[in-house]
Amino acid sequence: MAKFVILTRLTTHGRQNVLHGRDLLPDIAEELRAVDGRIVEQYALLGTLDYLTVVDVPVPLDAFRLSVGDRGAEGLVREIYPAMDLPLFVRLISQTTETVGPHRWQITLPARAVRSVLQWRYYGTMVRKYCKPLEIRGGEHLADLRGPAIFIGNHTSHMDSMVMLYSIPRHYRTRLFFGGAADRWFLKGRKGIKKQGWWSSLLGSFPVHRSGGSAGLDYPKWLIDQGLSIGIFPEGTRSGSGKMGKFRHGVSILALDKDVPVVPMYFAGLAAIRPKGSRELTPAPAVAMIGPPIRFSAGTTVPEATHALRRAVDELHDQYKGIPPVPRIVPADDVASAAGG
Repeated sequence: MAKFVILTRLTTHGRQNVLHGRDLLPDIAEELRAVDGRIVEQYALLGTLDYLTVVDVPVPLDAFRLSVGDRGAEGLVREIYPAMDLPLFVRLISQTTETVGPHRWQITLPARAVRSVLQWRYYGTMVRKYCKPLEIRGGEHLADLRGPAIFIGNHTSHMDSMVMLYSIPRHYRTRLFFGGAADRWFLKGRKGIKKQGWWSSLLGSFPVHRSGGSAGLDYPKWLIDQGLSIGIFPEGTRSGSGKMGKFRHGVSILALDKDVPVVPMYFAGLAAIRPKGSRELTPAPAVAMIGPPIRFSAGTTVPEATHALRRAVDELHDQYKGIPPVPRIVPADDVASAAGG
């Protein structure tokens, strides 16, 4: 989630509302809900500006300005600025922005053998210690799955990738690779073994640059060409509200280009183990829901594929909640069909 500072100045009309007891605070709750955001702090100011609001939102600056800056309450003017805490700012300006990787050696047999041990030592221990218990539902859907695949799920915690890895068939675990933020996990020259880019590569990650672009899919495409699989969280960032954000199109582009199945998953309870922004872990029950693999038919567009994937994860959420499915008419040429279904 990104932090933004909103500076608000009341117009003459806005000041009249305040004087008469109406609209005492600028209400941006509706706009924030639309982008899965929340208010962190809010202050009244004594000066030329009237209010200062700090918010957390998971969208880029331009998108947030469109959602909030141009839809403000009547009687006020807003200015919006991206912000970061001072320790992070100092750390960023004092270190290089040069990144390393991807490291293609991570797919070799020796690397996979070491990764198997590390996965059991680190990921397995974390899952066994804090997911008490972990219930896996739908594992039968993967009984006949072979070859490269893309595994997707909702994203609420740093535990998500660990539980995804722990929930899939064993023969996929050392062959599954996750994208990691290049400016966080693959910075050159950081101190400490576990902060090195090669360490992240050994554990099964590859660098993804936040600037995005089609070139960001070149390495995962290469991994699939080698017969390997990809784990992706299509929201692109962890949700702080518990609600799923908008799915990005990268998964659909990758699946359509390489004609590989996508396995939808839904994770529940992991945010309670390690909430976003917290380093503390608390044992709690967790559930991993696994849906049937989805293959896209020829001619499926990227937006259609993204919609089908979001719908599949939503349906797993409903199954977890015990919500009966909503009857719907499925056209004969439905854009997605379950593999083997």
